[in-house]
Amino acid sequence: MRYAYHQAKKNWLKEMRISVFHQNLTCDGQFKFALNTSMIDTLKILRQAGFFKQFGSLTDDEILGKILEERKDAFTNNIGYPYDSGSNLSDQELASQDTLKVLHLDLEADVCMENQVYTWLLQRLGEISGRDNILTDVIEEWKSEAGPIELRYKLNGDEKFSQPHYLDDWVDQAFIDTILEEISNVINERFHICLGPEEEWFGQDVTYMRLTIEERNILEERLGWKFFDDFLNRMRE
Repeated sequence: MRYAYHQAKKNWLKEMRISVFHQNLTCDGQFKFALNTSMIDTLKILRQAGFFKQFGSLTDDEILGKILEERKDAFTNNIGYPYDSGSNLSDQELASQDTLKVLHLDLEADVCMENQVYTWLLQRLGEISGRDNILTDVIEEWKSEAGPIELRYKLNGDEKFSQPHYLDDWVDQAFIDTILEEISNVINERFHICLGPEEEWFGQDVTYMRLTIEERNILEERLGWKFFDDFLNRMRE
């Protein structure tokens, strides 16, 4: 998928400009602005699509309050003094707060021997599986500053070995796709790359979501979100 992903990027900007222009024209040729759904309305739809199940006993307002408070605490801890990150989250930011279902990743992730990014990444991939301890005993070894990189870990108790490609400070996305495919075979759920309503989430960042077909349909129909496999199919036409 990594090759297809980067090949598709070459066509994306032109495609997106044309798409956004036409989608924002009224029938008489006037330019219109899309109205943003409120965070509470978006949260309601996300919950219908299986998001935030860990907060099942809370109301929508309580979940949103908890999300905003945790974001404020995270910003404060990162910079070392009290800081309010604000309460106006985009749909992508809101969905990404469900860390048991979504991985939003900047692929230029400062990958190097010292940072052990693949160890962290495997932990996050296990987390979005929704299963406890599905990925364990991770060992990341570098033979030199430029690789090879060797990963040993257990997936659902089975010992695994992998060698992600060294791509300077970028994550090897093919490695992510392989691991998620293996996880999918265990949990019988698929992972999807979400592009957002105008495919604006497509670029250096990538947003993986664990979704059933029914959950994906809700996001497509209620929020207008698009997905990478449909984008690829359109590029092949």
